[in-house]
Amino acid sequence: MEPSQSMFAAASGKRLNSRAIAAAAGVSQATVSNVLNHPDVVSPATYEKVMAVMESLDFVPNRSARDLRAGGGSALGLIVLDISNPFWGELVRGAEEVAAAKGQPVIVCSSEQSAQKEEQFLRLLESHQVSAVLIAPVAPDSPALRGARRRGTRLVFLDHADTAEDVISVGVDDVKGARMAAEHLLSEGHRQVAFVNGPRSISACRDRARGFLGAYTGAGPDARVTEISVPAMTGREGMAAVEALLEVTPAVSAVFCANDMLALGVLRGLSRRGVKVPEQVSLVGYDDSEFAEVLSPALTTVRIDPFEIGRRAARVALDLSPEEAGASPVVLEPHLIVRESVLPRQA
Repeated sequence: MEPSQSMFAAASGKRLNSRAIAAAAGVSQATVSNVLNHPDVVSPATYEKVMAVMESLDFVPNRSARDLRAGGGSALGLIVLDISNPFWGELVRGAEEVAAAKGQPVIVCSSEQSAQKEEQFLRLLESHQVSAVLIAPVAPDSPALRGARRRGTRLVFLDHADTAEDVISVGVDDVKGARMAAEHLLSEGHRQVAFVNGPRSISACRDRARGFLGAYTGAGPDARVTEISVPAMTGREGMAAVEALLEVTPAVSAVFCANDMLALGVLRGLSRRGVKVPEQVSLVGYDDSEFAEVLSPALTTVRIDPFEIGRRAARVALDLSPEEAGASPVVLEPHLIVRESVLPRQA
């Protein structure tokens, strides 16, 4: 008679374990362990036999106890700023690709750009003894992050190029990327512009401000930037920023946003008020999210590769070879993508 999961469950009253699989397959428990952990030392015939029994019984091995005995976690933690932003979804996919190859699931948390939530999720992930935490920090030097590192939690900062010796980071040269956006607007004659930025506590916002404002500072006395700060880098905050933008237009002929979600909100808010992009105001975003190309007008933006950020960060976190992981900080290159949302400044 073929073994069934109900037979073993009824006999033990517990979840199936490797001992039950060994009994059903007629092999030792050590052989089952080798099939799960060291299949290269098991003969092909035995491997197929044990795997067939596992499949027939719908057996899923419990990794947590084994991983804890080995001194590591059974999952990779990931804390992003805003999971509703497609940028972070792509980054998660990159991390998952690497973690899956190592047999680790990814636990994803969204801080919603809140330091309090970030601390709560850090504590939660530490309690699960994850192997490492990839995190886009709300504030890179917060007490919560210092405490986690002091307790031995392996942290990798995301979308954050930090040169501090005790910080592992994977990010983009945001100073360079924002400077590209500024130089493009200047080349099109936009001397007086607005910059919609998120909280400066977030390193990406700080670096993008450095690059953009620095380029305009060096462009002459008639080049001027009005910075509008919002509490979060979301479409809703982009729409809210339009009230402040309307106070400085038409003197301002273009708007640069610290990410594409803000640009999406600005585009929507301007449209509601009858301001045409790019005929009346040019618009530039940052990230090159998937929706940027299908907007009307298609959004000029700075492209960065969140999938690669997630992939490289997971490689570093899971201690793959230096050749695979690369040195820290890992700094990726941005690229300007010119589309339809910028026109030359009209005299």
